[in-house]
Amino acid sequence: MTGAPPSPVGLSIVLAIQHAQDNLPDILAALRPAAHPGVEFILCHTPADPRTPELADLGGGGNLRVLRAPAGSLIPHLWRDGILAARGERVATTTAHCIPAADWVERLAAADLEGTAGVGGTIGNAPDSDAKGWAVQLLRYAPFAPPQAARDVHEIAADNALYRRADLLRHRDLLAQGFWEPSFHARFRAEGLRLRLDPALRVTHRNRYTAAQFAAMRLAHGRAFGLARAGALPLPGRLRLALLSPGVPLVLLRRIIAATRGKPALRGGLIRGAGWLAVFLLSWSAGEARGYAASLVPGRGGRGAGGRIGDRPDGGGSGR
Repeated sequence: MTGAPPSPVGLSIVLAIQHAQDNLPDILAALRPAAHPGVEFILCHTPADPRTPELADLGGGGNLRVLRAPAGSLIPHLWRDGILAARGERVATTTAHCIPAADWVERLAAADLEGTAGVGGTIGNAPDSDAKGWAVQLLRYAPFAPPQAARDVHEIAADNALYRRADLLRHRDLLAQGFWEPSFHARFRAEGLRLRLDPALRVTHRNRYTAAQFAAMRLAHGRAFGLARAGALPLPGRLRLALLSPGVPLVLLRRIIAATRGKPALRGGLIRGAGWLAVFLLSWSAGEARGYAASLVPGRGGRGAGGRIGDRPDGGGSGR
């Protein structure tokens, strides 16, 4: 762990690093920690990104901390660790697969959270992205791709978002499982709190996953989603989901295509990345089906209606 800033601070930025340490120099150049002494920067990584501390020392300042998570931790677990360690009244979340705009920190600091549970921004794709990168962008971020208008929304992506830390800590039962943001958003909406999209908050997706890494992650996240979703239902409902699971890839593809309307760059990316998109959709769907099947085993029925830990990558959530 590197040096820690004095407590408290107004804003903490939690950067989850999973198979993306090569993006850190450009991310830190955009964040400029030394230029923002009143902001706390927390870099959370797994053993798969061993150079994180070294790169942080090269590009950081005294207000930057590095936390190492156990092997196998997923991005929501890294966010959870950072949120719990944060000193700021407000917490921003992102990942090392996204390069923030040069004014991102200033925009976060100036964002208005009055009456709002969270503010999210747009996630564009790197213009030099390959077919695999476009497939990842479409699967995870199509609903948040520019252009966008400022408005109240049903969901925001935690890959580019700002929250009040107290609102997150109020739901420690969810946080214990990791920061799967759709579950928190559902709680916030039930409390009458709004979510807002601000297109001035901009990051650019630059994929660093290999195909095998991303497919494995899709499988794991799909299973977690399926198990948690089925766990909220009685046995007949679980069985119905299991029987309908072969249709999941087509449902997701239809929703992704709908999200590309009016976005020419995404339309082009859909054609270019179609092959990898099919692979990753099948990975998620196989995981989701496995989750439904596991829910049918006695004692594996999930955590109940309040325990949803994720959302499909179909426009309802960021589909992490």
